[in-house]
Amino acid sequence: MSIYYQIMVERVTNQLNLQTGDRFLVLCGTDTGDSFCSDDLLLQDIEQVLHRYLHSQGFNRIVLYSGINKLYFLDYQSLQNAREQPKTTPPRPSPSEMRVKSASPLGKRRRLLGRETPTKPEPQPSANRRPVMSDISCIGLFQHFMEDTRYQSAIIFSDVEDLRMFENCRELFGRMVSWGRFPPTNRNLCVFISHHHSLQQFQDFCNHTGFTFLGNWLQNRSDRQFNLVRVSTPTEPELQSLWDYFRLVHQKPVNWGDRHRLISAIAAENQPLKTWYNRFNTAIELSLNVAKQNQWLSGDVSDIPALERLQELVGLQNVKTAINQKIRSLSKAQERQKQGINTDPPRLHLVFKGNPGTGKTTVARLMGEIYRDLGLLRRGHVVEIGGRDLVAGYVGHTAILTNETVDRAIDGVLFIDEAYTLTQGGENDWGREAIDTLLKRMEDERGRLAVIVAGYPDLMDNFIKSNPGLPSRFATEIIFEDYQPSELLTIFGQQVQRVKSAIAPDLEAPLKNLLTQLYENRDSHFGNAREVEKLFNKMDDCHSDRVIKHGLNPLTEPLAVADLPPEYRELSQRGTADTENLEKLLAKLENLTGLDSVKQDIKQLINTQAANQKLASLGMLASNEIETRHLLFTGNPGTGKTTVARLIGEIYRALGLLKKGQFVEADRTKLVGQYIGHTAEKTAQVIESALDGVLFIDEAYSLSRGGDSRDYGQEAIDTLVPMMENYRDRLVVILAGYSREMAEFIDSNSGLQSRLSKTIDFPDYNGAEMHSIFLGMCRESRRICPDDVSARVRSIMDFAYQNRGRNFGNGRDVRNFYERMVNNLKNRLVRDDLNGEDMITFTCEDIPSWE
Repeated sequence: MSIYYQIMVERVTNQLNLQTGDRFLVLCGTDTGDSFCSDDLLLQDIEQVLHRYLHSQGFNRIVLYSGINKLYFLDYQSLQNAREQPKTTPPRPSPSEMRVKSASPLGKRRRLLGRETPTKPEPQPSANRRPVMSDISCIGLFQHFMEDTRYQSAIIFSDVEDLRMFENCRELFGRMVSWGRFPPTNRNLCVFISHHHSLQQFQDFCNHTGFTFLGNWLQNRSDRQFNLVRVSTPTEPELQSLWDYFRLVHQKPVNWGDRHRLISAIAAENQPLKTWYNRFNTAIELSLNVAKQNQWLSGDVSDIPALERLQELVGLQNVKTAINQKIRSLSKAQERQKQGINTDPPRLHLVFKGNPGTGKTTVARLMGEIYRDLGLLRRGHVVEIGGRDLVAGYVGHTAILTNETVDRAIDGVLFIDEAYTLTQGGENDWGREAIDTLLKRMEDERGRLAVIVAGYPDLMDNFIKSNPGLPSRFATEIIFEDYQPSELLTIFGQQVQRVKSAIAPDLEAPLKNLLTQLYENRDSHFGNAREVEKLFNKMDDCHSDRVIKHGLNPLTEPLAVADLPPEYRELSQRGTADTENLEKLLAKLENLTGLDSVKQDIKQLINTQAANQKLASLGMLASNEIETRHLLFTGNPGTGKTTVARLIGEIYRALGLLKKGQFVEADRTKLVGQYIGHTAEKTAQVIESALDGVLFIDEAYSLSRGGDSRDYGQEAIDTLVPMMENYRDRLVVILAGYSREMAEFIDSNSGLQSRLSKTIDFPDYNGAEMHSIFLGMCRESRRICPDDVSARVRSIMDFAYQNRGRNFGNGRDVRNFYERMVNNLKNRLVRDDLNGEDMITFTCEDIPSWE
């Protein structure tokens, strides 16, 4: 008897347990039609596998039924025991059977495993043809075999779908109901083989064909998998037997060094044994090299264990630490399970949160191998799907589709990318049905399945919160952070090495700067490694064009600056200090009229930032030494605050501190909305438009002066303050306004106080400075100001400065004065019909009064 235990095919028998007292066994799946290879190197079909297993368990009357062959046997003893009738109690005929005029013999006999089985000759009807037994005749025999306890009997329905065509389904199903009520002293079995893809489909088949008793039994038993078997593709032990079959029976050459790696790799391919039989049969040798040449494998096969390959991945330090911690936890749970302390298998499910291109899929594939190497999963293959792949288009089909997908992933990993899409379909969508089905299977199959859900961090948080069962199933979350610029450079180098190329020296600095720019300008859709791959592919195309155009050797010519696509070339030059432009901007600042104290403050800021850059390049700048760049400009209108703010953006860009240096000007109307939530949205949009540049908010104190409870100015402040901190390396916020009002505004908000590095006061222009501004306007517009006119204007400016009030407009008032003076000149030009230089020459008559 023990020999039979050694030759069982585990994917058929490992889930069967005849000690449960179940009357029915169900085996289903498309792989029930596969071939099977046992340890004694016999190729069998599922009927033969079941027959050997049941025979090893003491069953001595094993009867098979199919719609074509009716009753048949695989061994002579079962046939003889089926023919023998009890002396006192004959088999009870069915009501339908009583109407049959003549009964046929027991039907087809089959040989066992290709060997002749001695049989007694049977009487043959006329024309040497044996009549086929009718279904109605079979019912009475089924009843007899199941009632008779002299022999341990098993009836195998080898193609349960045939029962739809059974002549009297209702009577047969009724008899099966009575079999389910037999006492436990009767150990006879009824076995169903179904080609339905999943147990769920088989259950639906039972309910739709009127076999509700078995359908209900399946539903009640589905919480435990004993005797409900989904036949899968072959695992490693069976594939090793197939290897030995070809090695010994077919004398196929083999590479022994490849055996373990090849068997593990093809087991993870999740293909039927028939597929591997045909591939082995046509292969010149059983080896990894042949497998790769014939493209048997969907992934690479490495000599390095998966856990070591994980450690070799670029970056992902947080991921590696989290997985090592998870492995230690699982190892402890395994040990406790061995000691009987905790009998429940550990949960293998994980949440991967991160932006695209951060290695989530790569790590998921490695996790399948890691779990397999730890003995937690038998196969370790990975089934990759998107969240919406689980959702069907009509009621009820989503659960079937989800169950079928889980069935494919059993003993491996189900990787669901963008899993949050299951909750984004609206009220009439069946995504939640998929989640409910998945949750149940995750618990039922917790020892045979690892589910990994992945996606953007915020969206995955919302997904996990969407169902109370998800947090407990997905207790382990792993964060995939964006790759740093140095890591992106390493990934680019790997792409170059993959095609056996090189990077020219002149490309190294621009490439490093380009990847730094891509990283620092990234948003929530940043592609990480995918972005690097896209860059490399475009450069490779440009390289091909260049070497062909110039007749160079494509194998030895390295990638150069000339291969940078136009859309990347300008970006590769950003961020570095532009000394020539910086000198021009500093000269422009110096040429501004007046503002001596302001110029001094700005130069100090520039020196501080330049010093930080130098210290950082030498690794001598501590993180707590980096000052915030946000500023407060105080002063009356027209004192040059806007002009200086624009220059700061350009200067910081020239220094490489801001990537764009654009100037975004905002006031209360651009920031404050009309209803709750609108203000935060508007403010966030304005801030986003100013990233990598300067956001200038004039009269910022107006945000806190709404005047009634329905004003949302405070909401704008509450949105602005944290974003000033979050984007301190990508944004300069300059708040401006009257000195007294701005002082009160800042004092009222401690959050603003701590985020402003410096207050720069813009003093009023004196008379001489205002006169200088006026003369500058004349030069810009090519108008002539004679000395007598200039002297008269100077005296007016002195008087205006000395008698200025709180609303003194400084440069704005000068511009207004100048524009009125121009209008007076134009009026005189028409009135007096001026010609030549007189048309652009001021006279004292054109000088307006100061208002």
